[in-house]
Amino acid sequence: MQIRMVSAGIYGELALVCSFFLVGVFLAASYDVLRILRGIIPHNVFFINLEDLIYWMYVAVIVFVELYDKNDGRLRAYVFGSILTGMVIYAGSFGRICVPHIIRLLRRVLGILFGPVRRAAAYLDAKQKKGQEICGKVWICQKKRLKKLWKMVKMSLCKL
Repeated sequence: MQIRMVSAGIYGELALVCSFFLVGVFLAASYDVLRILRGIIPHNVFFINLEDLIYWMYVAVIVFVELYDKNDGRLRAYVFGSILTGMVIYAGSFGRICVPHIIRLLRRVLGILFGPVRRAAAYLDAKQKKGQEICGKVWICQKKRLKKLWKMVKMSLCKL
């Protein structure tokens, strides 16, 4: 029985596929950072679209740099297939399972940290409204007094 050696070129292509698989995992993980940010801070459609546009420009730069660095800029279908496979496997496993739990955990932590600040702001807002209400009543009384005083000044000027 004869053992055949695999050429170094095939190992190089296998290393290329594995590295681009990891690039796909990294890109999916970086999108999960956006998902977590959106879960914590509500976004409207404009900002979601803007973030997605920036993300896909980021993906294009990362893929271009990696292709240029590891494959001399040659486009190969299996390279893009390995990126897509890495993204799908990550998103279907870790991304789907852990991201909702991370969002929930961060919301709780931020709620604990900013809860006292939120309650203090609500208390100060209530006091401000009450102060505005009191100032409004005082202003109305002063306005009436000023009108009476102005009438008296007019009458005294007219008598002169």
